[in-house]
Amino acid sequence: MKTPTPSYDPSRRSNPGRKEHRAWPRHSGRFKTYCQSIKEDDELLWSVEIKDVSRQGVKLLSHRRFEPGTILRIGLIHEKGEILVARAVHVTQTPEGDWSIGCSFPKKLKEEEMRAWLEEKS
Repeated sequence: MKTPTPSYDPSRRSNPGRKEHRAWPRHSGRFKTYCQSIKEDDELLWSVEIKDVSRQGVKLLSHRRFEPGTILRIGLIHEKGEILVARAVHVTQTPEGDWSIGCSFPKKLKEEEMRAWLEEKS
C-alpha cells in the first residue's frame, strides 16, 4: 500500500501560535508614503502602505509589483526628512491583487532612527 504524500498546509505559515524567528522585532506602521525605484531617475512615485518596519527591513503593500533585487527609495521624497533605501527581497501577490514587498536595509537602522522615522510619518 502506498503512503500518501503529505499535502502543503498554507495555514501553517500564518499560525499565530508559531514562534517568530526574526532577529529584530517588527513595529506595525500602517501608514501611507511613497517609494521609487532608484534604477530610473524619472520613474513615477508609487503610493505604498508601510505594514511594518524593523531595524533590518520594511514590509510594503503596493499596487505596483517591484522585482526582487530592486533598490527602492522609501519616504516622502518631496519633503524634508530621511529617505530609507531598501532592496526588495520577497514579492508576493495578495488575494486583493496588490503586492506585499518585503525589503531589507543595506545597514541596520539604529533604534532611534527607526523610531524617529515612524513618529515623523504617523
